[in-house]
Amino acid sequence: MRLFEIAAAVAYPDHTVTISWSDGVSGTIDFLPIIDRGGWFTPLREGDIFAATMVLLPDGAGITWPEEIDYSADFLRRVAFPNGLPG
Repeated sequence: MRLFEIAAAVAYPDHTVTISWSDGVSGTIDFLPIIDRGGWFTPLREGDIFAATMVLLPDGAGITWPEEIDYSADFLRRVAFPNGLPG
């Protein structure tokens, strides 16, 4: 069962993605450390490709790029807020 749903996500050429979840919480994730691993991620090293090819999955389940590079809404929430929500 999914805990979170993404309402909107915007990818930028600097390899960050700003995500708004359906509960009103927003956060920005830097994907460059993941991309720098190489392999499937190598084409995403080009910032314009990273930004242009990201797609929000149906029902806000997560985000994806070509080659089935998928991240779930729940995983992204944990990455954005590893110590829980600030405040």
